[in-house]
Amino acid sequence: MSDLQIASVTKDFGETSVLKGVTLDVRDGEFISLVGPSGCGKSTLLRIIAGLEAPTSGNISIGGKDVTQLRAADRNLSMVFQSYALYPHLTVAENIAVPLQMRQMTALQRLPVLGAVMPGARTQKTEITEAVRHAAEMLEIGALLDRKPGQLSGGQRQRVALGRALVRDPAAFLLDEPLSNLDAKLRVQTRAEIAELHRSLKATFIYVTHDQVEAMTMSDRIAVMMGGEILQCAAPDAIYEDPDDIRVAEFIGSPKINILPVERNGTELTVFDQVLTSRFSIDSPKVMRLGLRPEALRLTQSAPRLTGRVVHFENLGSEVFAQVALDSDGSRVTLRAVPAQRQSLGLGAQVGLTYDLSAAMIFDTEGARLRGIELAANRALEVA
Repeated sequence: MSDLQIASVTKDFGETSVLKGVTLDVRDGEFISLVGPSGCGKSTLLRIIAGLEAPTSGNISIGGKDVTQLRAADRNLSMVFQSYALYPHLTVAENIAVPLQMRQMTALQRLPVLGAVMPGARTQKTEITEAVRHAAEMLEIGALLDRKPGQLSGGQRQRVALGRALVRDPAAFLLDEPLSNLDAKLRVQTRAEIAELHRSLKATFIYVTHDQVEAMTMSDRIAVMMGGEILQCAAPDAIYEDPDDIRVAEFIGSPKINILPVERNGTELTVFDQVLTSRFSIDSPKVMRLGLRPEALRLTQSAPRLTGRVVHFENLGSEVFAQVALDSDGSRVTLRAVPAQRQSLGLGAQVGLTYDLSAAMIFDTEGARLRGIELAANRALEVA
Protein backbone atom coordinates (compact mmCIF):
# COMPACT_ATOMS: atom_id res chain seq x y z
CA MET A 1 0.00 0.00 0.00
CA SER A 2 1.15 3.56 -0.63
CA ASP A 3 0.45 7.23 -0.10
CA LEU A 4 -1.18 8.96 -3.04
CA GLN A 5 -0.71 12.63 -3.92
CA ILE A 6 -2.83 14.71 -6.30
CA ALA A 7 -1.10 18.01 -7.12
CA SER A 8 -2.86 20.93 -8.86
CA VAL A 9 -4.78 18.69 -11.26
CA THR A 10 -6.93 20.40 -13.88
CA LYS A 11 -9.08 18.86 -16.59
CA ASP A 12 -10.67 20.65 -19.51
CA PHE A 13 -13.03 19.19 -22.09
CA GLY A 14 -12.86 21.73 -24.87
CA GLU A 15 -13.80 25.06 -23.32
CA THR A 16 -15.40 23.41 -20.29
CA SER A 17 -13.25 23.29 -17.16
CA VAL A 18 -14.21 20.23 -15.11
CA LEU A 19 -11.37 20.23 -12.54
CA LYS A 20 -9.79 23.47 -11.36
CA GLY A 21 -6.49 22.79 -9.68
CA VAL A 22 -7.41 19.95 -7.30
CA THR A 23 -4.79 19.11 -4.67
CA LEU A 24 -5.23 16.24 -2.22
CA ASP A 25 -2.93 13.97 -0.18
CA VAL A 26 -4.25 10.50 0.66
CA ARG A 27 -2.39 8.71 3.44
CA ASP A 28 -1.42 5.05 3.31
CA GLY A 29 -4.32 2.93 4.59
CA GLU A 30 -6.79 5.83 4.63
CA PHE A 31 -10.43 5.62 3.52
CA ILE A 32 -11.25 8.92 1.83
CA SER A 33 -14.52 9.76 0.09
CA LEU A 34 -14.97 12.22 -2.74
CA VAL A 35 -18.50 13.49 -2.29
CA GLY A 36 -20.50 16.12 -4.11
CA PRO A 37 -23.44 16.69 -6.45
CA SER A 38 -23.59 15.26 -9.95
CA GLY A 39 -21.24 17.05 -12.33
CA CYS A 40 -18.83 18.31 -9.67
CA GLY A 41 -15.88 16.40 -11.15
CA LYS A 42 -15.42 13.60 -8.60
CA SER A 43 -15.67 10.70 -11.08
CA THR A 44 -13.40 12.53 -13.52
CA LEU A 45 -10.81 12.93 -10.76
CA LEU A 46 -11.04 9.21 -9.94
CA ARG A 47 -10.52 8.29 -13.60
CA ILE A 48 -7.46 10.55 -13.74
CA ILE A 49 -6.05 8.83 -10.64
CA ALA A 50 -6.70 5.46 -12.27
CA GLY A 51 -5.03 6.52 -15.52
CA LEU A 52 -8.20 6.25 -17.59
CA GLU A 53 -8.12 9.99 -18.29
CA ALA A 54 -5.11 12.28 -18.75
CA PRO A 55 -5.10 15.53 -16.77
CA THR A 56 -4.81 18.82 -18.64
CA SER A 57 -2.19 19.82 -16.06
CA GLY A 58 -0.98 18.66 -12.66
CA ASN A 59 0.55 15.46 -11.32
CA ILE A 60 -0.42 12.16 -9.72
CA SER A 61 2.12 10.41 -7.45
CA ILE A 62 1.87 6.99 -5.80
CA GLY A 63 4.38 6.13 -3.09
CA GLY A 64 6.45 9.17 -4.03
CA LYS A 65 6.68 8.15 -7.70
CA ASP A 66 5.15 10.36 -10.40
CA VAL A 67 2.73 8.16 -12.38
CA THR A 68 1.01 10.91 -14.40
CA GLN A 69 2.35 9.56 -17.69
CA LEU A 70 1.97 5.87 -16.79
CA ARG A 71 -0.84 3.90 -18.41
CA ALA A 72 -3.55 2.51 -16.17
CA ALA A 73 -2.19 -1.08 -16.29
CA ASP A 74 1.14 0.04 -14.82
CA ARG A 75 -0.18 1.97 -11.81
CA ASN A 76 -1.11 -1.06 -9.67
CA LEU A 77 -4.53 0.34 -8.81
CA SER A 78 -7.80 -1.62 -8.63
CA MET A 79 -11.01 0.07 -9.70
CA VAL A 80 -14.57 -1.01 -8.91
CA PHE A 81 -17.05 0.50 -11.36
CA GLN A 82 -20.65 1.51 -10.82
CA SER A 83 -21.77 -1.08 -13.39
CA TYR A 84 -19.52 -3.83 -11.87
CA ALA A 85 -18.05 -4.51 -15.36
CA LEU A 86 -18.16 -8.31 -15.01
CA TYR A 87 -17.70 -10.64 -17.98
CA PRO A 88 -21.11 -12.30 -18.45
CA HIS A 89 -19.72 -15.43 -20.14
CA LEU A 90 -17.24 -16.19 -17.32
CA THR A 91 -17.95 -17.76 -13.94
CA VAL A 92 -17.41 -15.86 -10.70
CA ALA A 93 -14.07 -17.63 -10.18
CA GLU A 94 -12.96 -16.78 -13.72
CA ASN A 95 -14.01 -13.14 -13.34
CA ILE A 96 -12.00 -12.78 -10.14
CA ALA A 97 -9.01 -14.51 -11.71
CA VAL A 98 -8.80 -12.24 -14.78
CA PRO A 99 -6.42 -9.57 -13.37
CA LEU A 100 -4.06 -12.25 -12.00
CA GLN A 101 -4.00 -14.12 -15.29
CA MET A 102 -3.24 -10.93 -17.19
CA ARG A 103 -0.44 -10.00 -14.79
CA GLN A 104 1.19 -13.35 -14.04
CA MET A 105 0.68 -15.48 -17.14
CA THR A 106 2.05 -15.08 -20.65
CA ALA A 107 -0.22 -14.94 -23.69
CA LEU A 108 0.63 -18.56 -24.52
CA GLN A 109 -0.05 -19.75 -20.96
CA ARG A 110 -3.53 -18.19 -21.14
CA LEU A 111 -4.53 -20.19 -24.25
CA PRO A 112 -7.40 -22.66 -23.52
CA VAL A 113 -5.73 -25.87 -24.74
CA LEU A 114 -2.09 -25.18 -25.53
CA GLY A 115 -1.66 -23.12 -22.38
CA ALA A 116 -2.06 -26.16 -20.14
CA VAL A 117 1.17 -27.71 -21.43
CA MET A 118 3.26 -24.55 -21.39
CA PRO A 119 6.12 -24.47 -18.81
CA GLY A 120 5.02 -23.01 -15.48
CA ALA A 121 1.35 -22.78 -16.45
CA ARG A 122 0.19 -25.39 -13.94
CA THR A 123 1.99 -23.68 -11.04
CA GLN A 124 0.61 -20.28 -12.02
CA LYS A 125 -2.94 -21.63 -12.25
CA THR A 126 -2.65 -23.29 -8.85
CA GLU A 127 -1.49 -20.03 -7.25
CA ILE A 128 -4.25 -18.06 -8.97
CA THR A 129 -6.91 -20.57 -7.89
CA GLU A 130 -5.73 -20.27 -4.29
CA ALA A 131 -5.78 -16.46 -4.43
CA VAL A 132 -9.32 -16.53 -5.87
CA ARG A 133 -10.49 -18.93 -3.16
CA HIS A 134 -8.97 -16.75 -0.43
CA ALA A 135 -10.66 -13.58 -1.78
CA ALA A 136 -13.99 -15.40 -2.14
CA GLU A 137 -13.85 -16.62 1.47
CA MET A 138 -13.04 -13.13 2.71
CA LEU A 139 -16.12 -11.77 0.87
CA GLU A 140 -18.28 -14.81 1.72
CA ILE A 141 -18.97 -15.75 -1.91
CA GLY A 142 -17.16 -19.10 -1.92
CA ALA A 143 -20.40 -20.92 -2.76
CA LEU A 144 -20.89 -18.76 -5.86
CA LEU A 145 -17.62 -19.44 -7.66
CA ASP A 146 -19.18 -21.66 -10.34
CA ARG A 147 -22.06 -19.32 -11.16
CA LYS A 148 -22.30 -16.75 -13.97
CA PRO A 149 -22.99 -13.05 -13.22
CA GLY A 150 -26.50 -13.39 -14.66
CA GLN A 151 -27.34 -15.84 -11.86
CA LEU A 152 -26.35 -13.39 -9.10
CA SER A 153 -28.15 -10.63 -7.23
CA GLY A 154 -26.90 -7.06 -7.34
CA GLY A 155 -25.19 -7.39 -3.97
CA GLN A 156 -23.48 -10.62 -5.01
CA ARG A 157 -22.22 -9.03 -8.22
CA GLN A 158 -20.83 -6.16 -6.17
CA ARG A 159 -18.87 -8.61 -4.02
CA VAL A 160 -17.49 -10.31 -7.12
CA ALA A 161 -16.30 -6.92 -8.42
CA LEU A 162 -14.66 -6.27 -5.04
CA GLY A 163 -13.06 -9.73 -5.14
CA ARG A 164 -11.58 -9.05 -8.56
CA ALA A 165 -10.08 -5.83 -7.21
CA LEU A 166 -8.90 -7.52 -4.02
CA VAL A 167 -6.79 -10.28 -5.59
CA ARG A 168 -4.44 -7.78 -7.24
CA ASP A 169 -3.08 -6.56 -3.88
CA PRO A 170 -3.11 -3.01 -5.30
CA ALA A 171 -1.50 0.19 -4.03
CA ALA A 172 -5.04 1.58 -3.62
CA PHE A 173 -8.67 0.68 -4.27
CA LEU A 174 -10.72 3.12 -6.36
CA LEU A 175 -14.50 2.77 -6.06
CA ASP A 176 -16.83 4.78 -8.31
CA GLU A 177 -20.33 4.89 -6.77
CA PRO A 178 -20.33 1.10 -6.29
CA LEU A 179 -23.62 0.98 -4.34
CA SER A 180 -25.80 3.15 -6.57
CA ASN A 181 -27.44 0.15 -8.28
CA LEU A 182 -28.46 -1.56 -5.03
CA ASP A 183 -31.76 -1.20 -3.18
CA ALA A 184 -31.82 0.69 0.13
CA LYS A 185 -31.62 -2.37 2.41
CA LEU A 186 -28.79 -4.00 0.47
CA ARG A 187 -26.94 -0.70 0.28
CA VAL A 188 -26.78 -0.50 4.09
CA GLN A 189 -25.50 -4.07 4.32
CA THR A 190 -22.88 -3.66 1.60
CA ARG A 191 -21.76 -0.34 3.06
CA ALA A 192 -20.92 -2.09 6.32
CA GLU A 193 -19.12 -4.88 4.43
CA ILE A 194 -16.90 -2.42 2.54
CA ALA A 195 -16.03 -0.62 5.79
CA GLU A 196 -15.14 -3.94 7.44
CA LEU A 197 -13.05 -4.95 4.41
CA HIS A 198 -11.11 -1.69 4.66
CA ARG A 199 -10.42 -2.27 8.36
CA SER A 200 -9.25 -5.84 7.77
CA LEU A 201 -7.03 -5.00 4.78
CA LYS A 202 -5.71 -1.68 6.17
CA ALA A 203 -5.61 -0.64 2.51
CA THR A 204 -6.00 2.76 0.87
CA PHE A 205 -9.54 3.36 -0.40
CA ILE A 206 -10.69 6.30 -2.55
CA TYR A 207 -14.47 6.18 -2.76
CA VAL A 208 -16.65 8.35 -5.00
CA THR A 209 -20.27 8.93 -4.05
CA HIS A 210 -23.01 11.55 -4.13
CA ASP A 211 -24.60 9.93 -1.07
CA GLN A 212 -23.52 11.80 2.05
CA VAL A 213 -24.62 8.91 4.32
CA GLU A 214 -22.11 6.59 2.64
CA ALA A 215 -19.39 9.20 3.00
CA MET A 216 -20.18 9.99 6.65
CA THR A 217 -20.40 6.38 7.82
CA MET A 218 -17.38 4.84 6.08
CA SER A 219 -14.71 7.50 5.69
CA ASP A 220 -11.66 8.56 7.67
CA ARG A 221 -11.89 11.87 5.78
CA ILE A 222 -14.37 13.39 3.36
CA ALA A 223 -13.41 15.67 0.47
CA VAL A 224 -16.45 17.75 -0.48
CA MET A 225 -16.29 18.74 -4.16
CA MET A 226 -18.31 21.35 -6.02
CA GLY A 227 -17.65 23.07 -9.31
CA GLY A 228 -14.44 21.16 -9.93
CA GLU A 229 -12.85 22.17 -6.61
CA ILE A 230 -12.42 20.62 -3.18
CA LEU A 231 -14.15 22.97 -0.77
CA GLN A 232 -13.09 21.13 2.39
CA CYS A 233 -11.38 17.88 3.31
CA ALA A 234 -11.70 16.76 6.92
CA ALA A 235 -13.02 14.04 9.22
CA PRO A 236 -16.80 13.43 9.01
CA ASP A 237 -17.44 15.05 12.42
CA ALA A 238 -15.54 18.19 11.41
CA ILE A 239 -17.34 18.41 8.06
CA TYR A 240 -20.71 18.29 9.84
CA GLU A 241 -19.99 20.33 12.94
CA ASP A 242 -17.41 22.80 11.65
CA PRO A 243 -17.85 23.43 7.88
CA ASP A 244 -15.62 26.02 6.20
CA ASP A 245 -18.18 27.05 3.59
CA ILE A 246 -21.95 27.43 3.49
CA ARG A 247 -22.08 25.08 0.47
CA VAL A 248 -20.45 22.34 2.56
CA ALA A 249 -22.85 23.04 5.44
CA GLU A 250 -25.86 22.81 3.12
CA PHE A 251 -24.71 19.67 1.29
CA ILE A 252 -23.75 17.61 4.36
CA GLY A 253 -26.52 16.89 6.82
CA SER A 254 -30.03 15.52 6.55
CA PRO A 255 -32.33 17.34 7.00
CA LYS A 256 -30.53 20.30 5.48
CA ILE A 257 -29.07 23.02 7.71
CA ASN A 258 -31.30 26.04 8.38
CA ILE A 259 -29.95 29.33 7.03
CA LEU A 260 -31.32 32.61 8.46
CA PRO A 261 -30.51 36.18 7.33
CA VAL A 262 -28.47 38.32 9.73
CA GLU A 263 -28.09 42.11 9.84
CA ARG A 264 -25.21 43.82 11.62
CA ASN A 265 -25.46 47.10 13.49
CA GLY A 266 -22.21 47.85 15.29
CA THR A 267 -21.58 44.89 17.56
CA GLU A 268 -25.17 43.70 17.40
CA LEU A 269 -26.46 41.00 15.10
CA THR A 270 -30.18 40.98 14.36
CA VAL A 271 -32.03 37.83 13.31
CA PHE A 272 -35.67 38.59 12.48
CA ASP A 273 -35.79 41.52 14.91
CA GLN A 274 -34.20 39.46 17.67
CA VAL A 275 -30.96 41.09 18.80
CA LEU A 276 -27.83 39.10 19.64
CA THR A 277 -24.75 40.81 21.03
CA SER A 278 -21.40 39.65 19.72
CA ARG A 279 -17.69 40.38 19.48
CA PHE A 280 -15.91 40.37 16.15
CA SER A 281 -13.35 42.31 14.14
CA ILE A 282 -14.33 45.74 12.79
CA ASP A 283 -13.85 44.67 9.17
CA SER A 284 -16.37 41.85 9.35
CA PRO A 285 -19.07 42.05 6.64
CA LYS A 286 -22.24 43.97 7.42
CA VAL A 287 -24.61 41.31 6.11
CA MET A 288 -24.15 37.72 7.24
CA ARG A 289 -26.07 34.47 7.45
CA LEU A 290 -26.71 32.27 10.47
CA GLY A 291 -26.58 28.47 10.10
CA LEU A 292 -28.45 26.23 12.54
CA ARG A 293 -28.59 22.45 12.32
CA PRO A 294 -32.11 21.06 12.97
CA GLU A 295 -30.98 19.69 16.35
CA ALA A 296 -29.87 23.20 17.42
CA LEU A 297 -33.51 24.37 17.38
CA ARG A 298 -35.85 23.53 20.23
CA LEU A 299 -39.43 24.25 21.20
CA THR A 300 -40.09 26.92 23.83
CA GLN A 301 -43.08 28.76 25.27
CA SER A 302 -41.03 31.46 26.98
CA ALA A 303 -39.70 34.41 24.94
CA PRO A 304 -39.15 32.51 21.67
CA ARG A 305 -36.61 33.85 19.20
CA LEU A 306 -38.65 32.51 16.28
CA THR A 307 -42.34 31.79 15.88
CA GLY A 308 -44.20 29.99 13.14
CA ARG A 309 -46.67 27.36 12.04
CA VAL A 310 -45.98 23.64 11.45
CA VAL A 311 -46.52 22.95 7.74
CA HIS A 312 -44.95 19.50 7.43
CA PHE A 313 -44.38 16.69 9.91
CA GLU A 314 -42.36 13.46 9.68
CA ASN A 315 -42.50 10.84 12.41
CA LEU A 316 -39.56 8.41 12.05
CA GLY A 317 -40.19 6.64 15.34
CA SER A 318 -36.95 7.41 17.15
CA GLU A 319 -37.05 11.06 16.09
CA VAL A 320 -39.42 13.62 14.69
CA PHE A 321 -38.85 16.30 12.03
CA ALA A 322 -41.10 19.30 11.65
CA GLN A 323 -40.96 22.06 9.06
CA VAL A 324 -42.05 25.40 10.47
CA ALA A 325 -43.07 28.36 8.27
CA LEU A 326 -41.80 31.43 10.12
CA ASP A 327 -44.20 34.27 10.87
CA SER A 328 -41.48 36.82 10.05
CA ASP A 329 -41.08 36.11 6.33
CA GLY A 330 -42.71 32.76 5.53
CA SER A 331 -39.37 30.95 5.09
CA ARG A 332 -39.14 27.44 6.48
CA VAL A 333 -36.88 25.96 9.12
CA THR A 334 -36.61 22.30 10.10
CA LEU A 335 -36.69 21.19 13.73
CA ARG A 336 -35.42 17.83 14.99
CA ALA A 337 -37.50 16.85 18.03
CA VAL A 338 -37.91 13.86 20.32
CA PRO A 339 -40.98 11.58 20.08
CA ALA A 340 -42.38 12.99 23.35
CA GLN A 341 -42.95 16.32 21.56
CA ARG A 342 -45.13 14.86 18.81
CA GLN A 343 -48.34 16.24 20.32
CA SER A 344 -47.00 19.79 20.11
CA LEU A 345 -46.07 19.48 16.43
CA GLY A 346 -49.31 18.67 14.67
CA LEU A 347 -49.96 20.20 11.26
CA GLY A 348 -51.02 23.82 11.63
CA ALA A 349 -49.80 24.10 15.23
CA GLN A 350 -48.37 27.49 16.21
CA VAL A 351 -44.99 27.01 17.89
CA GLY A 352 -42.20 29.05 19.41
CA LEU A 353 -38.55 28.19 18.81
CA THR A 354 -35.27 29.09 20.40
CA TYR A 355 -31.80 27.90 19.47
CA ASP A 356 -28.44 27.01 20.94
CA LEU A 357 -26.11 29.94 20.33
CA SER A 358 -23.00 27.80 20.81
CA ALA A 359 -24.11 25.67 17.84
CA ALA A 360 -24.76 28.66 15.54
CA MET A 361 -22.48 29.13 12.53
CA ILE A 362 -21.91 32.55 10.93
CA PHE A 363 -21.19 32.85 7.19
CA ASP A 364 -20.39 35.97 5.17
CA THR A 365 -22.17 37.07 2.01
CA GLU A 366 -19.83 34.94 -0.14
CA GLY A 367 -20.56 31.84 1.93
CA ALA A 368 -17.22 31.65 3.77
CA ARG A 369 -17.31 30.70 7.44
CA LEU A 370 -16.63 33.54 9.89
CA ARG A 371 -14.88 32.17 12.96
CA GLY A 372 -14.10 33.75 16.29
CA ILE A 373 -17.48 35.47 16.59
CA GLU A 374 -18.82 35.06 20.10
CA LEU A 375 -22.61 35.25 20.30
CA ALA A 376 -24.58 36.08 23.41
CA ALA A 377 -28.32 36.49 23.92
CA ASN A 378 -29.82 39.88 24.47
CA ARG A 379 -30.70 40.25 28.16
CA ALA A 380 -34.40 40.22 27.27
CA LEU A 381 -33.92 36.73 25.83
CA GLU A 382 -31.88 35.15 28.61
CA VAL A 383 -34.99 33.56 30.14
CA ALA A 384 -35.70 31.62 26.93
